[in-house]
Amino acid sequence: MLPGNPAARLPLALLLGVLGALALAGCGAGSSDGAGGGSEPLVDWPTFGRVPERTHYLPGEGRKLNPPLHEAWSMNTHALIEFPPAIANRVAYVVNKYGDARAVRLRDHRILWERVVDEKLTGPPRFVTAPVYHRGRLYLAYLSGKLLALDARSGKPVWRRNMHAHLESSPLAIGETLYLGDDNGDLLALRTSDGGTRWRLATPDAIKASPSHHHGRVFVADYEGAMFAVDAESGKLLWRTNTTRVKPFGVGGFYSSPSVAFGHVYAARDDGTVYAFDERTDRVAWFFQTGHFIYGSPAAAHVPGTPPTIYIGSYDKRLYALNARTGKPEWHFDVGGPIPGTATVIGHTVYTSSFKTREASGIDVRTHRRTFRLRQAGYTPVVSDGRRLFLIGYFGLIGLQPTRR
Repeated sequence: MLPGNPAARLPLALLLGVLGALALAGCGAGSSDGAGGGSEPLVDWPTFGRVPERTHYLPGEGRKLNPPLHEAWSMNTHALIEFPPAIANRVAYVVNKYGDARAVRLRDHRILWERVVDEKLTGPPRFVTAPVYHRGRLYLAYLSGKLLALDARSGKPVWRRNMHAHLESSPLAIGETLYLGDDNGDLLALRTSDGGTRWRLATPDAIKASPSHHHGRVFVADYEGAMFAVDAESGKLLWRTNTTRVKPFGVGGFYSSPSVAFGHVYAARDDGTVYAFDERTDRVAWFFQTGHFIYGSPAAAHVPGTPPTIYIGSYDKRLYALNARTGKPEWHFDVGGPIPGTATVIGHTVYTSSFKTREASGIDVRTHRRTFRLRQAGYTPVVSDGRRLFLIGYFGLIGLQPTRR
C-alpha cells in the first residue's frame, strides 16, 4: 500500500465516480470483435515491470498498439486494484486489495477461477503486492506477512508461509528462487518450490521497494535511502550507496522500485529525487529533483527516434522524460493532478494516471502530445499481452484494442 495513499483519502463520491462512463476522447471508435483479433504474437507480462529489470516497457510487439484505441470489454473487481495483473499464456491474474484473485481468459474475459482469500490466512488488513506468475504458479505477498503460492491453472494453494513482517515489496521469481523484501529490513531469497529460505541479507531499514534482477545481481533499495547490489546466488553484498550521505543529500527513502537499463540502476526517493546508479559500482551517475513526492517506479525505454529515456511521474503533476545517460529533462507533460503510480511505455506511447483528474493519459513520446485519455484512474494504468492493452482502473480492468484506420 502506497504511503500517504491518495486513493485512501478520496471522497466517496469520487470513488463511486471512478468507474463512471468511459470517455474515449482522442482514442477513436470502433466495434469489438470479441476475440482479440489479428495475428500479432502474444507476449507475457508476468511480473510488475514485465521483465526482471522492471523496465515497464514493451517494445517490438508494442509498436502496433498505439492509439487510437477502443474498448473491447471491461470487468469490475469491486475493490481497489493497486497493482497490474500478471499476464501469462493468454490469462490475466487479477488481484484486488483484499487479496481476492481471479484468473481471466483474455480473449473473452471469461473468469476461469476465482479465489476469495480466507481472513484466517492473511489477517487484517489484507493489502497485497503485485501478483507474480512463474512456471505455472502464482505468488502473492500480503501486508500481513503471509506469502502464498497458488497453482495457476486451478487457483489452489501449493504452499504458504508466514514471514512475520509486513510485506509491501512485490516478489520477483528468477529460476528456482523468489526474491522479496520486508519491513524488518531483510532482503530474502526463497525457494519457489516450498518457500524455504535460501539466504537473507539484513539492511538498516524497511524494504518497501521491489527487487530487480540483471546479470546475476539483485538490486533493491530501503527506506533509509540506500540502494543495494547483491549477488543473486549467494546473497553477498556487492555494493551499497546511502543517498542521504551524497549530493544532493536529503532524508528521503525509496518506495520506488529500481529499473535496470542502459548500464544503470534507476530509482526515485519519496522526496522527489530521481537517481541513476552505475550498475557495476556504487557511484551515483546523476540525480534529478522534481521538488515533490514520488512513489511510483521509473520506466526505462529506448523508443526509435528518441534517446534512451527514463519516464517517471511526480506529485508536482508532471510526467518527466529524463535522458537516461545524463538525467537532463527531454520534456515533461502536466497531467493536471498528482501522479501517484508508475508509468508504462508501450510502442511509442507512455501511459500515466492521476486520481485527481480521474483520467489515464497516453502521451506520444516522439511528439510529446496526449493521444489517449480515458476516464479511469489507476496506479499503473496499462499493461499488454502484445495484442491488446489492459487498462487498470480503480476497481476495474478494461481491455482496449487498436482501432483500425
